[in-house]
Amino acid sequence: MTGTTPDASSRERRRARIEQTALELFRTRGFDQVTVEDVCAEAGVAPATFYRQFGTKEEVVFAYWDGFLEALRRAMDAVAGAPESARLRMILEDFATFLESQQGLLALRDQIVLGHPRLMQRTVIAQRDLETVLAVGLAQLRGLDEPDTATLMEAGLGMLVLRVAVRSWRAGGESSLLEGTRTALACLAEVVERGAITSD
Repeated sequence: MTGTTPDASSRERRRARIEQTALELFRTRGFDQVTVEDVCAEAGVAPATFYRQFGTKEEVVFAYWDGFLEALRRAMDAVAGAPESARLRMILEDFATFLESQQGLLALRDQIVLGHPRLMQRTVIAQRDLETVLAVGLAQLRGLDEPDTATLMEAGLGMLVLRVAVRSWRAGGESSLLEGTRTALACLAEVVERGAITSD
């Protein structure tokens, strides 16, 4: 028999309830003003349950991260048979579609993280980790043991494209994050074609 057992399903629901409760409290009261005890009282769980599930308040804010890394890895796996010239575009478009499906989650977390130096620092580190995962994946797709300079550059540009696309999409400049990603990729191609990125 496959699937989730009743006990596992119950644990997942409890974890999701704790996470949602904590995030809402962090958003309304401020991250530093909320204690683990506050979260537990609101969620109706014992502190031991919180610590078993998350460990720290900060881990609740970044609980989404493993899912994001997995989504990026799936996007990279999906392009294994594609022409090398199309891989980065396909990966970014796939990942942008995933990010858009997480819009509510991202907006809530942004409200918590913005203006909080420690959480902002962790966000920057997480984004750098995402870029590293992309670089390693692109290198593996090319049969390299580790990313070379060109692969590192490609991964860095890919993350830049996503940041520009997210900014434009959130500002209402694009109807979807996928469209924003396509627009940002086209702009990057124009910059390269103009010769704005040259060695001379």
